[in-house]
Amino acid sequence: MSAPEYPTIQSLAGAALAMILKGHKVSHLDFQAGTRSYCLRHPIYKLRLAGWPILDETRPGGIAKYSRRRTHYKIYFIDPVKLILLKKELVDSLDRFVAAVDELERRISNEQ
Repeated sequence: MSAPEYPTIQSLAGAALAMILKGHKVSHLDFQAGTRSYCLRHPIYKLRLAGWPILDETRPGGIAKYSRRRTHYKIYFIDPVKLILLKKELVDSLDRFVAAVDELERRISNEQ
């Protein structure tokens, strides 16, 4: 497997990747809570282009208030077996990336 390309830590793609590399299944609501950005689809698109093996599942979301249509949303994740392989292959760089994103998040939180 060729190594995927990391996004910058100060990007929505970087924030999304850090969440997913921690083993989380991330929905747009999870992403919004962590980043204050509602759009997760484009960062996922960029990560997939960079070689990250991100999967998705569609989940039922309920009934829309005005149209009464059934809604759905996606969650994004890396298959647990592939995640273990990535962690073995990219152990140092993966850990440094996640730590750098976490440190950036801490600094941003402390500034507010």
